[in-house]
Amino acid sequence: MKKKKQNQYTKQKTYKLHILWILIVFIIMIILSNIYVGYIKNLSYQHVYQNITELSEQTATQLNLSITDQKSFVEIMVESIDRGYFKTEAEIFDRYQEDLEVYHFTRLVILDKHGNGTTSDGHEVKNYANIEEFFQQKDEVYLSENRPSTVSNNQVNIYSRVFSLNGEEKVLMATINTADYKDILLRRLFGKGGTYLINNNGTVLIDSFDNIKEANANLYEYIKNRYTPTAEEEKEKIDEMAKAIKNKQTGTFDVKLGEDTYFIHYEKVNINDWYVVTTASDDVIANELTALIVSSIGLCFAINLILTLIAIYIDMSNQKQNRKLYKVAYIDPITTLGNQAYFKENGSTYLQNQSDKNKYIVTVDINKFKALNNLYGYGFCNQILKALGQKLANYVPTDNITCRISNDIFATIFSYEKDIHKLLDTLFKELSSLKIGDIDIHLNIAIGAYKIKLKDRDINKLLDKSYMARAQIKGLYHNNYYLFDEKLENELMEEQKIESCMEEALSNHEFTVIYQPKTFTSNEKLAGAEALIRWYKGDEIIPPNKFIPLFEKNKFIIKLDLYIFEQVCKDLAIWREKYQYMPTISINVSKEHFTNENFIDEYVKICKKYHIEPSSIDLEITESATIDQNIDIIKVLHNIKARGFMISIDDFGTGYSSLSMLQNMPIDILKIDKVFVDKADLQSNNNIINYIMFIAKHLGVKTIVEGVETKEQMEFVKAIGGDIIQGYYYSKPIIKEEFEEYFKKNK
Repeated sequence: MKKKKQNQYTKQKTYKLHILWILIVFIIMIILSNIYVGYIKNLSYQHVYQNITELSEQTATQLNLSITDQKSFVEIMVESIDRGYFKTEAEIFDRYQEDLEVYHFTRLVILDKHGNGTTSDGHEVKNYANIEEFFQQKDEVYLSENRPSTVSNNQVNIYSRVFSLNGEEKVLMATINTADYKDILLRRLFGKGGTYLINNNGTVLIDSFDNIKEANANLYEYIKNRYTPTAEEEKEKIDEMAKAIKNKQTGTFDVKLGEDTYFIHYEKVNINDWYVVTTASDDVIANELTALIVSSIGLCFAINLILTLIAIYIDMSNQKQNRKLYKVAYIDPITTLGNQAYFKENGSTYLQNQSDKNKYIVTVDINKFKALNNLYGYGFCNQILKALGQKLANYVPTDNITCRISNDIFATIFSYEKDIHKLLDTLFKELSSLKIGDIDIHLNIAIGAYKIKLKDRDINKLLDKSYMARAQIKGLYHNNYYLFDEKLENELMEEQKIESCMEEALSNHEFTVIYQPKTFTSNEKLAGAEALIRWYKGDEIIPPNKFIPLFEKNKFIIKLDLYIFEQVCKDLAIWREKYQYMPTISINVSKEHFTNENFIDEYVKICKKYHIEPSSIDLEITESATIDQNIDIIKVLHNIKARGFMISIDDFGTGYSSLSMLQNMPIDILKIDKVFVDKADLQSNNNIINYIMFIAKHLGVKTIVEGVETKEQMEFVKAIGGDIIQGYYYSKPIIKEEFEEYFKKNK
């Protein structure tokens, strides 16, 4: 009996012990499960923070790249218009119609300040609302927030830039459907969440999932009203996000909204202070992970597989979008070669290779390509560019980087151990002849080449040297190519030497104004003088032909011209005070000034400073400036004339001025170049100079004949009716003090 009771007690004790162990194991399992769930949940939250941050950053980056590329396209269009490449709105629309699809634009619109104008697809716009918004943005491309289209039912965003066409200020608009940006914003995190584009006030510009229906909704209020934060501190998180966005910050946080926890990341787009706000609920993260632990390993595998597939899908989607962005950023759409950005980036990497192989950079330019565009049209010429690019890439060594870097200019960099001259001859021969369909095209090609040295690391400097070599033969038909040599190296070093000290030289007054008198043929009295410049650098005299072309290229000529003008005005003021006499002085004005329509204001300002009447000054414009297609010379000259200055055309007859243009120019004097006097038969009336005199008299302008050095030439000019003579026969260019003595005797 005792044994039975003992067995029963033992069994009961063992049972209790099992129960206890089961309970302990259960508790341990619960604790471990909670720890595991907590660990997985915390780990998952960290991953969600990282994923949602990366996703939001990628979306913002892709949106920023897309907008930046579209802005650049609008900037290129306006730059072309401002340079005078187009005369009518129709020409602008025709030129860029084919490019709109590449940049996802629906149409171009050109409006005046009253909001009236036309679109590239034939719509007429009248009294466009808020037109002032677009004219206020003058210095850069402006991107509007989304708004209803005036010609369709779509929401659109508008890129705009103010420009001037035929003297009238207008605005160029390029519209894009807002839905196109949704393609970039449409990203889902684990199948949940949303992406919003807002401004820094919280106004929703784009809701990728169309949850928000009302216009101008505020995202912060929308979240609070729809999801009802469970505690005051959760509302404060939304307010902190609003404050951070206002302060141009980024961040990630989680917030309890109703029964769910949401992860939110906000990322700056760097355009118009816009922000991408990405949200995702945790219901498929924490809850599914808890269910995963309670469920089987198979379910775990299935979920992991699904998550893996989702991650793969997201990655593949991002890679596809990145490929699109890469194509926009680095690939030339016409030739499918790399563009300038691609060439510079990859060319710089190519230079880092320290191999001993001979490396070359070659640039190819099509002479008079604009004439081909006019002859065959842009579509056919795009085929020429594509064929040329492919042929160039095929004929250079396989280890190459070949790109179209601008307009009709191609560049290639490669290694080559054989005779480079033979290769360049081959390139010239092959690239000069193309076959487009059944049409044989002969191109006049200019090729410049530079042999890269081991120390060369700056791709921009290498391009400059190749350009410099190409410039030696551009426009010449008897030269095939030019290989950068010691002569160009010395010229480049000389230019760099001059550029390094030009600012200091101007500050130190090393530039000196001298004067060459002009004489009336009728009475041999002083008619005035031309102000010329000399650079005295210590004991060295640098001749103008050494620095003037360089200064015109680097735009320093603008400063130098103003310096000369002020020195002349200062001298005129002194002579007026000292001698009660002011001769008429002619001063050269470089065409580089003419890109700024208001450049003459600086000249007027200097005249007022020294109380000089503009009519005492003759501004000399070179004939080459009158035929520059980038300059509206008639408008420039009328602007100068309106300020009271005299105007003369210098070196007349050496360029290709149109006589019809000449008769529309408000000029006072034609200066006939020395070459016509030198080549004239002084005993004959059948010289070109005679006909120039006839044209001048017909137009009612005076003539100055330059380069008169002998008595026979002087008498010849008098005989043919020249008004004024300038040349060594009467006087060479002389310093200010000598000119004072000269005009005291001859005035």
